[in-house]
Amino acid sequence: MNSDLPHSVYVHIPFCKSKCLYCGFFSKPPGQFDIQKLLNAEIDELKKSSFSKPVKTLYVGGGSPASIGCDSLCTFLSEITKLTGNPEEFTIEINPADVDEVFLRRLFNTGVNRISIGIQSFDDAELAFLGRRYKTHQALETIEICKKIGFKNISIDLIFALPGSNPDKWKDTLAKAIEIDIQHISTYSLTYETDTPLEKIKAAGKLTPVSEETDRQMYEMTIDMLAYASFQQYEISNFAKPGFECRHNITYWKNDYYIGIGPAACGYIKGLRYENINDIDKYIEQKDKTEEKTEISEIEKACQTAVLGLRLIKGIDLAEYKQKTGFDIFNIFKTSLDKNLKSNLLQIKDNRLSLTRTALPIADSVLTDFAEVD
Repeated sequence: MNSDLPHSVYVHIPFCKSKCLYCGFFSKPPGQFDIQKLLNAEIDELKKSSFSKPVKTLYVGGGSPASIGCDSLCTFLSEITKLTGNPEEFTIEINPADVDEVFLRRLFNTGVNRISIGIQSFDDAELAFLGRRYKTHQALETIEICKKIGFKNISIDLIFALPGSNPDKWKDTLAKAIEIDIQHISTYSLTYETDTPLEKIKAAGKLTPVSEETDRQMYEMTIDMLAYASFQQYEISNFAKPGFECRHNITYWKNDYYIGIGPAACGYIKGLRYENINDIDKYIEQKDKTEEKTEISEIEKACQTAVLGLRLIKGIDLAEYKQKTGFDIFNIFKTSLDKNLKSNLLQIKDNRLSLTRTALPIADSVLTDFAEVD
């Protein structure tokens, strides 16, 4: 296996039937586009890409790829794996409103072995607020069907700090997530991204965000409750039963190379970061799918490897960092390291540099210190 070539492939199918307040423009209604032309264009892009075969991880995401329909998606996935080989970890994102038992069984038989379900909440009022097209009982039914079919690696996404929420509500959601006996949970604080419907409602004064104190309390509760339930926190927002960490996402956090396929997909290969054309019609029409390419300098690679690596709870292996980047982290980040070590926001243990528990709720402010060398 060629270590210079990516071992991971991300495929972006940017469609969703839900009108989510918090993601707005990121996904499009599938009925407005020629789905087959898009899928054909993605296959063509993958054929022109260089990666190690068989890939170790394949991740198919977007809004909800299942929104394009069972036959279209499963045929497409079969074509993809003819090119990539059978991955060790094959993830697909789904929305409970878009699948049934027949659809999920088809995905299983196509080779998908990891399901990521964008549940967001186990509270019907919160689901309605977010614009989701299902209720709690449907989400729970989807999980049980996945288990029945034979999926052994099930992940769910949850969002905390929703307007009107409180620690007691969030505790109930976490308790439900623990009760259903799954392998992976990703939790995110609600963000108000520019130009999303949610941000516009906030700007108009029609909702009140939860306080920073409440947000932090919910995050701390997440860490404690999931740890008690034998979930290991392996990244700032991600928790897994032992052995069920998302290997694909770890590729990103370790700043390893990966291929990105599809509209708005990003990739990183041989020191070059690229982003594909965002406009779906233009993506289909143009032979060169890439809209932006950036050569990453050695020092930029060192910074990115530090920022991404510190997201992992185990942090950065210092010897591995030097081998990978060519830099001694103590030389290029001396001021940042001194400041954060003295403030008990970073720690060094077993030749690894990592965030402390104190730093986790304010991780972004620590990571910013490593975006540029001293």
